[in-house]
Amino acid sequence: MNRELESIFFLPIWIGTWIEERIGQGVKGVISYVVIYFIVTSFLSIITNGIEVWFINQMFSFFNTYLLLGMLYVFFNYWKRSE
Repeated sequence: MNRELESIFFLPIWIGTWIEERIGQGVKGVISYVVIYFIVTSFLSIITNGIEVWFINQMFSFFNTYLLLGMLYVFFNYWKRSE
């Protein structure tokens, strides 16, 4: 099951590994990951603000949800196993 989830959440795991190498897994790592998540989702929201195409809005909504679920997977599963 973990191998399947790791292949699905490749991008969030890659971001988590990058943060882990530079900052660590502790509180500073979690705060850094959350800040990066909010910056990326805010940027995507600003880009798609004037677009009224439902498909594009739905696609970015799914991508934001993917990043959020991946971030939670990295916090509660991926980083816990590597400790």
